[in-house]
Amino acid sequence: MAHYVRIDRLPDLKNKKVLFDTNIWIYIFCEIGEYNKFFVHTYSKAFYILLRSENTIYTDLTILSEFINRYLKIACSNYLKRENLSSINYKRDYRITEDYKEAWATVCDIVRQKILSNSHIVNTNYDQTSMANLLQEDQFGTDFNDNHIVNLCQVEDMFLMTNDADFKHSNLNVITENNAYWRS
Repeated sequence: MAHYVRIDRLPDLKNKKVLFDTNIWIYIFCEIGEYNKFFVHTYSKAFYILLRSENTIYTDLTILSEFINRYLKIACSNYLKRENLSSINYKRDYRITEDYKEAWATVCDIVRQKILSNSHIVNTNYDQTSMANLLQEDQFGTDFNDNHIVNLCQVEDMFLMTNDADFKHSNLNVITENNAYWRS
C-alpha cells in the first residue's frame, strides 16, 4: 500500500532511504531555471531536513543524467533569449559555444559538490528479464526512466521524493507537495 507524505511530516520519518527524483534536484540546484518559488523553497527545506535527520538521500545514474541534460537545455534556452535567437541546433551549434562550456562546468560542479557530496549512489543490476520488464508498454503510465525509478524504489525499499504526478499509481511511498496525490 502506497503512502504519500507531505514535507511538513518529514520529521516523523526515521531510518528511511529516500530517492530524489530529477525534478527535486532541479528545484533545489538549478538556479538558472524559472521555477515556482513555493516548490523551490519547500523542496530545499525538505533536503535540509533530510540531511539533518536519520534518513539517507539517494540518487542514481539515470537521475543524474536527466538532471545534467535538463540543466544544459535550460542553459541553451537562456542563451537563445540573451542572443535574440529563435532557434539553434543544440548539438551542432550550441555545444561549441563558450556558454555551453561554462554551463557544462557549472552543472558538473553542482553534481560533484552539492548532489554527490550529500547523497549516496544506488545501483540496480538488470538482467535480460528485468530489463525487458521495464519495456512493457505503459507499465505504470509513465516513461522508461520512470519505470526504472519505480523498480529501483521497490527493489531497494525506498521512498521517492518527487513533484511528478506520474508516480501516483505506482504503489510507491512518495514524499511530495504535488496536490494530485491527495485528489481521487
